[in-house]
Amino acid sequence: MAQVSKIKYALLCLVPFMMCVYQYGAAWPTIGYLVFWFIEGDLKRKGNAIIKNKYVLLFAGFYLLYAISMLFTYKSDNSLSALQVKLSLFVFPLLLISEGEIDIKKQKMFIYSFIVGCVVTGLICIGYATWNLFANNIFEFQYMKYSILLHPSYYSMYIDMAMVFTFYLFTTNAIVLNKLEKRFLVFSILFLLFTLVLLQSKMGMFISAGVFALLLVRYSMMRSYKSAAWLLGAMLIVYFTTFHFLIGGRSRVVGAADVIKTNQISAGSTESTQVRYYVWKAALEVIKEHPIVGVGTGNSSEVLVKQYLQDGYTGAAKENLNAHNQYLQTTVVMGVVGLLTLLACLLFPFIKTIKEKRFVYGMFLAIVAANFLVEAMLETQSGTIFYGLFNSLLMFNFVI
Repeated sequence: MAQVSKIKYALLCLVPFMMCVYQYGAAWPTIGYLVFWFIEGDLKRKGNAIIKNKYVLLFAGFYLLYAISMLFTYKSDNSLSALQVKLSLFVFPLLLISEGEIDIKKQKMFIYSFIVGCVVTGLICIGYATWNLFANNIFEFQYMKYSILLHPSYYSMYIDMAMVFTFYLFTTNAIVLNKLEKRFLVFSILFLLFTLVLLQSKMGMFISAGVFALLLVRYSMMRSYKSAAWLLGAMLIVYFTTFHFLIGGRSRVVGAADVIKTNQISAGSTESTQVRYYVWKAALEVIKEHPIVGVGTGNSSEVLVKQYLQDGYTGAAKENLNAHNQYLQTTVVMGVVGLLTLLACLLFPFIKTIKEKRFVYGMFLAIVAANFLVEAMLETQSGTIFYGLFNSLLMFNFVI
């Protein structure tokens, strides 16, 4: 059984790598992990662990609300598809609670898999952009055209978490790093910082700056980690300096601010800042009509598009957009009941991180909560696997 457990954990470690490189490929190691979870046996103990843990019931219960919400759905195919996308929210808490606290060596293995996945994704992006430049004379080193494997907002979120993990590896006394590992981590920090600049996700820029600032504050207060603080300070300076001189990134943020300031907003626009203004207004109108239980799993897309057309928001309707805000999207689908459950999934664990001084988990929750403000991340595979996997691991297995 020891060999089964090793294979099972190796499959789990493959999930974050595949999540970065090929999001749909993450399903295969997840299925493999599930199979070996059953082969390993000891199901009675695992069942008791599931039943007795209130956080498992909370996290899995959020998914079950989506399933119950199917009762209000007239688009059954849509609802089944939505439940499939969100399956990670249900599966990972149930499986990982039985693992107990994972030792530092296994933590290191998992974290490296994720960091390597982020770096490999960046190398593929820059390789493709370089080939396009020399082979086709096309410059695609910014934003959507550069990030060919992941949406820039999601990739930025992954990199933010990778940065948190990297500094955790550097500053944890229980983890011994050899020279090769240290060099790789330094390279990862610099390369992923460079990648963040090229991604140019507007909200991602602000969240990343906030992540670096919080890390800087933390390590500046700890005398043993002054070198980490100096590195973070240099990263912040480089990040803002590069952003200032990079025309594409600066124009995206400044342009969006000017549009809002001068009220030059077009209902037919599909530009990200403008369209969010309209989809948020439309989502609030839908919520007013269905405040308690929402419109049901699978109905949200059709109901929102209908509202866009009714309000004259042709750009949003043409793109068939979701609410681009997870809090609003959840409320549209499941009403106030769903919103309160989502907030509970974020707030109760965050309180726990403060009480138990679990900095890494707290940073994860802050990164997710901030990204939920501008993206309906639990409507996509990239968002649900990231949240479902890391939230469960950091709650139940990585006490960090």
